[in-house]
Amino acid sequence: MALGTSIVPIMDAIAKVLGDSMSPLQITWGRFLFQFLIMGTALIIMSGYKTLIPKKPATHIIRGLFLATATTFFFWGLQHLPLANAIAIFFVQPMILTVLSAVLLGEKIGWHRRIAVVTGFIGTLLIIKPGTDAFSLAALLPLAAAFFFACYIALTRAVANIDHAATMQFASGLAAAIALTFALWIASFWPDSGFAPSVATTTEWFWLFVIGIVAAAGHLLVVMGVNRAPASALAPLGYVEIIAATILGWFVFKELPDALTWLGIAIIVVSGIYVFSRENAVHRAST
Repeated sequence: MALGTSIVPIMDAIAKVLGDSMSPLQITWGRFLFQFLIMGTALIIMSGYKTLIPKKPATHIIRGLFLATATTFFFWGLQHLPLANAIAIFFVQPMILTVLSAVLLGEKIGWHRRIAVVTGFIGTLLIIKPGTDAFSLAALLPLAAAFFFACYIALTRAVANIDHAATMQFASGLAAAIALTFALWIASFWPDSGFAPSVATTTEWFWLFVIGIVAAAGHLLVVMGVNRAPASALAPLGYVEIIAATILGWFVFKELPDALTWLGIAIIVVSGIYVFSRENAVHRAST
């Protein structure tokens, strides 16, 4: 789990560099294109082609659309924000998922988690800094990514015990790649939109391939971890991603969060871990 979450920022750093010459839509397309090709090849070699077919394809198509939208927003935000800031804002996702579970799924949320959710959003505001000179509308892009990713996770929970995790990842990746291909075709008619595709160089194709490898490897390592230990025990290790992103942001882009951002990150991490622990406690009590 720690290894999987620590290598994901490598993908984000590459996407941030490619953002100087490619649109976020095209980078996202490349990520999912190579990810589903890699996952599909691995599944066929290990288990045969039948493992590629999910039992609920319509659900996985919607999951893929949510994931494609979330990733596009996040890569778009990376073009304007420091790496660690963008990832920290994105980590408000568990709090958004808690709210969605209450609103859409009718899940009862106790006052413990309500306080943690509010506290997590306060931490996000400390990073976004609304009403100050440091505020940028670009800071809302990782927040939008977190919302759509929370929708993706909510749907993933609904089919988690129906299909194999690798099959789910392949199906959602394929759906995302197809949807993004169509979106890129539409964007090509508006070259000044900021989303139109460009003619990728050999070097850019190589880095898109690397993004696909890192995405597939990172998610596969996380799935392997979840299959071997309780999710509640592994959840805090997800925040290793923020540490890795901070180190990578400083090493590659010479970016370091300011004091207020560090405070916001700390609040988000503590709130997120508390939400996970309370969800685990509620689950144990109900079973």
